Amino acid sequence: MNENTPYQLKLFPVLTILGWILISLALIIGLVILTPTAANYFGANSKEVRDAAEAGSVLLSQLGVLASIPLWLEPLIFLGVAFFICGIALEFSIIPSLVKQRGDVMSQAFPLIVKLGK
Repeated sequence: MNENTPYQLKLFPVLTILGWILISLALIIGLVILTPTAANYFGANSKEVRDAAEAGSVLLSQLGVLASIPLWLEPLIFLGVAFFICGIALEFSIIPSLVKQRGDVMSQAFPLIVKLGK
């Protein structure tokens, strides 16, 4: 890109990719941590066993993981969506100035196009 390139065209790819990275990171963390924990907690134990778990047991620690991980993944996902939307907004914000710039170039080139067309 040349020196006349608007900052929006330089910044929007960074923001959109950062948004996708954060969203993907939250998905991967959810899959890697929550899926095996949920399978062990719900799949290996009946409801009676889970309800009768005593303080300090493995079941309660698994329940703690299942309850706490989504609480800190939500802000990560929210931040990823915010970065992605900001990137898209920056990309769209440049459209009017690009159309104006192309219109100016066309208005300068039009007399030459008409002259060459004769």
